Amino acid sequence: MQLGYSYKLKPNQQQKAVMNRWLDMLRCSVGAATRTQYNYLLRDRNDSYDQVKAPRLGNYCDLKSGGEACPLTCSVSKNHSVGYPWKKSQKNPRRSTYEAQSSNLPILKKERPWYKSIHSTVLQQTLRQLDVAFAKFFKGETGYPKPKRRSRFRSFKYAPGQVKLDGNKIYLPGIGWMGFYNSRPIPDGFALKSVTVRRKAREWFASLQIEDKSVLPAPVKNNTEIDPVRVKGCDLGINKLVSLSNGKTIANPAKQKSFKRRERRLKLRQKTASRKRKGSSNRRKSYSKVASLHERITNNRSAYHWNVANQLVDGTDALVFEDLNIKAMKSRCKPKPNENGGYDSAKPTLRERNGQSAKRGLNKSISNAAWGELVKKIEVVAAKSGIPVVKINPKHTSQRCPKCHHVSKNNRKKEKFVCTECGYHDDADVNGAVNIKLRGLKKLGIDPTQLPPVRGKVTPLEITAT
Repeated sequence: MQLGYSYKLKPNQQQKAVMNRWLDMLRCSVGAATRTQYNYLLRDRNDSYDQVKAPRLGNYCDLKSGGEACPLTCSVSKNHSVGYPWKKSQKNPRRSTYEAQSSNLPILKKERPWYKSIHSTVLQQTLRQLDVAFAKFFKGETGYPKPKRRSRFRSFKYAPGQVKLDGNKIYLPGIGWMGFYNSRPIPDGFALKSVTVRRKAREWFASLQIEDKSVLPAPVKNNTEIDPVRVKGCDLGINKLVSLSNGKTIANPAKQKSFKRRERRLKLRQKTASRKRKGSSNRRKSYSKVASLHERITNNRSAYHWNVANQLVDGTDALVFEDLNIKAMKSRCKPKPNENGGYDSAKPTLRERNGQSAKRGLNKSISNAAWGELVKKIEVVAAKSGIPVVKINPKHTSQRCPKCHHVSKNNRKKEKFVCTECGYHDDADVNGAVNIKLRGLKKLGIDPTQLPPVRGKVTPLEITAT
């Protein structure tokens, strides 16, 4: 079993300066002074690929200089040009992109001795980070890797076996011993694996990956072990963060007064920081306060999500969610043509209103709820207990009557659900959770008829009519 623990570090001023300098050297890509690091190697991959796919007439052409090059001096790989592409192995002599770029690290340290201050595994893990980013892109999990800005490159990583722990002190190679807040002791039997050091708005943190091979993960329950009554359908929302098929609801912290006070304070701090002169120390200090408040809001929301995840997993055999495309839900509304049939950017008053101004508030509410992060945390907690988390198609879950299965837009009226066919009525979000549960049971291979009668009521008018 693998677990992740995070601790706040207590470095001194000299250690902070060293770690900040490492981040700058690992990230930046100004000229040739940062060869073989993240942004430089990302550009190397892009240039090599563009040079291979470019149309060639006669000899090979170098896209940077525009001069001719013979095939021997041109890159033999479409993925990289930095590093030596061959190795001594006879079975597989060609190096991968990561191995080839990593082979250039000794040359980098000779040409630029200041890179010797960075631990060798940290340099290698930065190359591995770029390689993982491309692997995820080709699998379709993320977008194409982009260059890292100073504000977006905030971490470096150590390989397993490099970092040491001694009570409430931690040893980082190349930096030294420093204290940390041992808020959660590591369980007995777990060995320390990789360690990621991350700079946040309010200090430095270390994320430890620990592993105990003797502790096997809990087996996932199959359909024969699942009690249909103990299956929970979960409908994610804004007014209510989660509505359950058993009629219970979980409040959204973004609707609480404390969160609204923080939002107002954040708005005032952002307004104050934007008025400071660019490049000044006051502007930098103001934005550090903004970042600190952002982090506090994120931490509070994350803690609330973990509590919700434990609450949902407790006393259940399976959880069912909608497979929502959150990115598409927050996309901009399509512009409507004006009276001439076109889109006149010079005269925006001639455009038809497309509802984008009203949708801004909805997009902000979806972002504050952080549905994606909540589902990820629920999956982590459920995996420890072997509870399956099922995702179903969300089509018509809020418009379908679970009693007579009638589907109509008129069934849903804001927060209320009233079936126009049989008169069944219930809370709209709870009704959606019931439909989600029924679809989840079918996906698990369980007969929904084993469930007790659907909760909810039928209007007296429909009872007398039948």
